[in-house]
Amino acid sequence: MNGVVGMQVHRRDRYPIVRPWTVLAAVAVLVIGGCDSSPEPTETPEPRVTYGQATPNMCERMKMAEVATRFGLKLRSSYDPTVQFDTRGSDVYLSCAIRAYDESKRFRTEFGEFDPAGTVRLRTYPKHEDAEDAHKAEVTSLQRLMQGKPEISTQAVSGWWDEGHYFQTVAPLDPKDYRFENLDAAGVEVLYELRHGNLRVTTRIDTDASTPEIDQVLAFLRDFAEAFTKEAVSHLSRTGPD
Repeated sequence: MNGVVGMQVHRRDRYPIVRPWTVLAAVAVLVIGGCDSSPEPTETPEPRVTYGQATPNMCERMKMAEVATRFGLKLRSSYDPTVQFDTRGSDVYLSCAIRAYDESKRFRTEFGEFDPAGTVRLRTYPKHEDAEDAHKAEVTSLQRLMQGKPEISTQAVSGWWDEGHYFQTVAPLDPKDYRFENLDAAGVEVLYELRHGNLRVTTRIDTDASTPEIDQVLAFLRDFAEAFTKEAVSHLSRTGPD
């Protein structure tokens, strides 16, 4: 709101002299200013990251053994990649699985050695808006599924991606369901649902963890999942800003 604060009005004893040429000049300025037909500047849209589609041999090209080694793990086995096109043939997703194990006694439970396993799923869309809508719909669906389940928690996460949500599950294992009388462990899972440009990435890693080490295991799985994700995405072609 525009205004003048503290303005004082003084009464004039005499009317001001109005000169005709000054009035004409003022009108001319108004007319000239009102007839300015120069086009308004248009905003140049910012460049956006665009990924190419995944290929069936991408899983084989991923350096997952090196990623596992960085985390003190070894690959147990590999799985055949699954490539599926939707009915329109406009977007494609690739799912790659990993299973690793730790030969040391780190994070060992009554079930044996520490053996995280999971998948990374890459899906590209023809339009960025399609990826945005699909990401939001998936996050909403996951949040709906976790209602009434205190063992699942979520939070928004930031990184090299545009939008991201992290979900984690800590489900205590009931000794009655197993042959161990003094079982003190939980099934844990970390899940990332990310969007970058026209790409959606869903990474899921799960394992068992002894109750006293749950926080450490979750932190490990988060780092491992992010490294797994970054390695997978690095094999996609892309254009746009870094």
